[in-house]
Amino acid sequence: MLNSITSRGGMASQHGGTCEKPRLAIGIEKCPSTASLASLQRLRRIPGDMIAQSESNQSVSEFLAKVFPALETGEIEELARISLSTHYREDELIAQEGSYASGIYVVKSGLLSIGKYSSRGRTKRCLRFLAVGEMFGLEAVFLEREAVNVQFAKTLVESSLVFVERSNILAFSKDHPRLFKDLNRWLAREVIMLEFKLTRETVESLDRNLALLLLALGNKYGVSEQDVLHLELPVSRQTMAEMLGVSVETLMRALKRFRELGLLGPEHGRITILDGVRLAERARVSDFYLSIIEETL
Repeated sequence: MLNSITSRGGMASQHGGTCEKPRLAIGIEKCPSTASLASLQRLRRIPGDMIAQSESNQSVSEFLAKVFPALETGEIEELARISLSTHYREDELIAQEGSYASGIYVVKSGLLSIGKYSSRGRTKRCLRFLAVGEMFGLEAVFLEREAVNVQFAKTLVESSLVFVERSNILAFSKDHPRLFKDLNRWLAREVIMLEFKLTRETVESLDRNLALLLLALGNKYGVSEQDVLHLELPVSRQTMAEMLGVSVETLMRALKRFRELGLLGPEHGRITILDGVRLAERARVSDFYLSIIEETL
């Protein structure tokens, strides 16, 4: 995420960056069982690398059947025939903002960063992550306007994607309208997420938004082991700051405040949540919106 990105259209070539990123480790030592924090108990017990390996070993048809449950078996097989399996290295650009939008991508394994550049193109901001089963490029395909990527997409780890070319997915959708049931579900969730994030950033403090980010990352990517929740992601402090819309220095000061309040452990190389109840109280978010944020991180 810290490397500069050169513009190029269409599908990116397979020559990604090789820079090493710091790994974010989160452990929850206290996890409440109160009804208001029920979402904190939805802890994944399968390591992320095992999940990625399981997904990558699936056939394209099996994978697409999970992503598009409204489609029948024959329709899935047809969609698989017009799909292309692609592979990207860590820190590799998939699509550049403003470049030609050649089609849609579905993450089969790995993790992507989605973001935008400032109007002058000097700074960028990570808006969200794309995990297994999530899509990129729908807006440019179905808006019926100029086929231009409205965001950039870049891998955070080595990733495999399923790609469907623009004209192929448009033709498929006309012959198989059941596809729109799954796409509408996806887009409705995106609208809810964007409205929520816009409201949070406008009216809520950095501390509340940081607390929410830590809870959501822990719930989605954490692995529970002996009452401790571990999370290891190739997410730098820079990326976390971009997601919160602040500088790295401001983020570090907020993390220091959390440690001084006893919410986080004293370690600086990793983040350990000491009091999940108080952190959730500081986040001030319902289970419904927390689940949406988890799905769209």
